[in-house]
Amino acid sequence: MVFVRSKIVKNESYSYLVESKWDSKGKTSRQQTVKYLGKTSDVTLEDIPSEYRNDPSIVSFVSSAQRFDTKKREKYLMKTQQNMRKFLLGGDLKNVISIYTDFVKQSSVTNFYDIILRPAMYQIGELWDAKKLDVGDEHIASNTAMRLIEKIGAKPRIKNKGKTILICTPDGEYHAIPCYMMETYLSLNGYNVINLAPSAPSNSIMNHVLDKKPDLILISITLKDHIKSCERLVNNLKKFKIPIVVGGQALQDENPFHDVTVMNTPSLSELSKMIKEEIR
Repeated sequence: MVFVRSKIVKNESYSYLVESKWDSKGKTSRQQTVKYLGKTSDVTLEDIPSEYRNDPSIVSFVSSAQRFDTKKREKYLMKTQQNMRKFLLGGDLKNVISIYTDFVKQSSVTNFYDIILRPAMYQIGELWDAKKLDVGDEHIASNTAMRLIEKIGAKPRIKNKGKTILICTPDGEYHAIPCYMMETYLSLNGYNVINLAPSAPSNSIMNHVLDKKPDLILISITLKDHIKSCERLVNNLKKFKIPIVVGGQALQDENPFHDVTVMNTPSLSELSKMIKEEIR
């Protein structure tokens, strides 16, 4: 007899194909794992060894568990994002921290930033652009988010990697929350971080690069209005021969940078991979 056993790890369901055999000597059934199948929502019949694929219970599991897990997860994430947005706009730091604490018990700081906080702040930005919020509402949400990020940044760091990363925005770009997210994330993961955001003049940024000699420069750009300013900054920084990564909301639909690394989709998990490639 074979069946699929699933368990939840960090808010994700993972499955194993298990075989149960009767031990006549011990007069008991013994179970052994036939195969680790991976994330439940990704399991297909091709993942099942051919000799078990026609088992009715296996076919039923693959077709039903995938739909259930995906819908359940999407519903949970949507509700959590909605609550985060509501509490940020209300300046309710206590409940904002509560959402963070509950989420990371099952997941990670990276996923919290990528899946909960960043989308909530993006939605608030869209409401502000549509004139459904006034400046005061946006400032309350941003300030509350900043206080949460400060709390997250107070966590113990892992062993220092001996690498320095400089974070900045182009002149005129005042959206600093993405930079503070990156700063706390990278600091917690053992990097030395110099954060010059928001909107430091190009000369000041170049002076710090010359003085501190970072291993990597990260430039965050949220509004398309500042793409030209970012292009000028990148051109000025190229002379230092230091790897440059440019990313942010402004670059989701266009990429004017062809000789530096660009992140079209702001994601800390992707950023981590990119940094490892740039400063091995």
